[in-house]
Amino acid sequence: MPYDTAAWMRTDPETLLPTDVLTIGMPSNDSVSLEKARSEFVNHDFNRFIDLDQSRQSVGTLATATKGDLSLSERHRSVYVPRGLHDELRLVARSGTSTWAMACLVRASDLPLFTADEARFLSAIARHVGDGLRASLAARTTRYHAGVRGGRGMLVVDRTGRIEAATPEGDRWLRRLPQQPPGDTPIAVAMVALQAAISAAHGGRPARARLRMSDGCWLLVHADILVGDIAEDHKIAVMLEPAGPAEMLPMLFALHGFTARERQVADFLLTGHGIDEIADQLNVSRYTVRDHVKSMFAKTRVSSRAELTAVLAGDALAS
Repeated sequence: MPYDTAAWMRTDPETLLPTDVLTIGMPSNDSVSLEKARSEFVNHDFNRFIDLDQSRQSVGTLATATKGDLSLSERHRSVYVPRGLHDELRLVARSGTSTWAMACLVRASDLPLFTADEARFLSAIARHVGDGLRASLAARTTRYHAGVRGGRGMLVVDRTGRIEAATPEGDRWLRRLPQQPPGDTPIAVAMVALQAAISAAHGGRPARARLRMSDGCWLLVHADILVGDIAEDHKIAVMLEPAGPAEMLPMLFALHGFTARERQVADFLLTGHGIDEIADQLNVSRYTVRDHVKSMFAKTRVSSRAELTAVLAGDALAS
């Protein structure tokens, strides 16, 4: 299926903020463009990823959303037309109830619009992409908190996404993050900083993302605007630190495909409640609770409560 430029992004399923990106056919200084990102965060444009996710759609084309009048899209007018680009197809790769990746494919004006058949094809493979990413992450996240190297670090980022300063620990984390392209601000840092600035003015999703590092640990990236004299320059503090159990539990529940009820049971188990206590709290039979526990054992590939707790706590006890 032909296209001229594309961006494939892995995401934090809680906030839908990109954690890394693979770009194809884009200039090196264009892959992490805050100008383009603002159409996602601020403007009520067509086919925003967050809207596709909330509507449970897997694919959407700009031509279909605008009923053929692409000029109705601010993103089309300000981003695509100046670059000689035209129609856009967006994909959301979902597995379970969570979105694990997003993609944006764009055609130049000399190519035809994306067709309904092409959209259906990508929609058919979207779930497989999501399933594969979720399964891969789940298999490699058993001991996310074992042997973590590094503490909390901080970066100071300006409103264009440029890093102006860093603490020594922040600089060490920064050197371990994938750069896209080399020398630019990592996309996770840029997008979390942008979200912090926008949330301060307009509200919205939390300014945080969790991403898996090459050594297996998970990094929490979160941000807030700085106040005081420096605030006039829209400076943002971005914190980088190992993700602990509190930050990882929602991610782990999503990775292992826990149902809403299984998440409740897991919360009780982790705080030391017994089967009978959980049954009383949830107003269900203890046999029902045991069924939920067995299901969680199967999903996490463990055989005891101690092993389940170890998996959810990122402990070295888990094999």
